[in-house]
Amino acid sequence: MVLITHNPHHAYLVGIRFVLLKRGTMVGNHTRDETTVDELTQQTAGGSDLEALRHELRRA
Repeated sequence: MVLITHNPHHAYLVGIRFVLLKRGTMVGNHTRDETTVDELTQQTAGGSDLEALRHELRRA
């Protein structure tokens, strides 16, 4: 079964393997044993892109 969602909390409840895509490119491929819901949330929210944005917002 494939579940497509933007909500990592929903995915983590039912998933065994998580494949993260960004504009059609795989940016993550993890099993449930290899990751936590917090790590999935960070990657889904943008990961390093989100950190760069936080830095920009702090300067404003």
